[in-house]
Amino acid sequence: MRRLVVTGIPCAPSAWENFLGSHSDQRIISFYEILEHSQSADPRQMAEYVQSQIELFEPASIVCHDMGVPLTLMSILRMRKRGVPFDSCLTLFNGAFRGVDIFKASHPFRVQLMSTKRAVREVESHGGIIDRRLEKYIGRIRAMYRLIILYGIAEKLSNSLGLDQFFGLPSRFPLKVPVQMIASPNDPYIPFEAIERLRMDTGAKRFFLLEYGHFPYSGNVDKMVQWVEEFETQTRTAKARSQARHRKPEISQEARL
Repeated sequence: MRRLVVTGIPCAPSAWENFLGSHSDQRIISFYEILEHSQSADPRQMAEYVQSQIELFEPASIVCHDMGVPLTLMSILRMRKRGVPFDSCLTLFNGAFRGVDIFKASHPFRVQLMSTKRAVREVESHGGIIDRRLEKYIGRIRAMYRLIILYGIAEKLSNSLGLDQFFGLPSRFPLKVPVQMIASPNDPYIPFEAIERLRMDTGAKRFFLLEYGHFPYSGNVDKMVQWVEEFETQTRTAKARSQARHRKPEISQEARL
């Protein structure tokens, strides 16, 4: 099964390859790669690159984490709007899209004041493996977080100003694909209420709780890989059965005569 992995900040792609294994039909998009192919700090423009790779790679399964979650969801919503075929199953590790209390998830503020060395020490203390190439983009990462702060503050006013409608965010995402979430309740960066909101928005049918902090590869690796592969197998089997039911029966040559 062709699998696309969209990682977040600040993970090295090698951490995810060690986590999920090295496969010829697996492609890992790191946040560094996304920054290399986009010129803006706006996540909406970063999502354009992710979308282009989804369309090019045509994965049957997408696994995403951290910033990879909103970038993937924005890509899918844009594809749905354009009528681009999309038929992948989604595995979401801890991430958020909306409904995030920016004053509880305070790391966008702290990143503005942190030195690079201090940020590296903090991430590594939580089990993260740093992609050192991101150091050249620290200015753009801070700018991206400033935009997230502005979105978060605006979101607090959305009930009176209708900003969800202004930004074109539906009340429920029309994903129409199988979704599972493997969530950690002890994430030091993302409040669990934001993860629950993501579950509601995506309509995830499979939902697992496992304490891994923020970085999945620092937790119970065997269990999480089992859930990912099991979900992919179940999705592939269900799809094959559906195709078989809708396939027109072949008429033999004898029957035609």
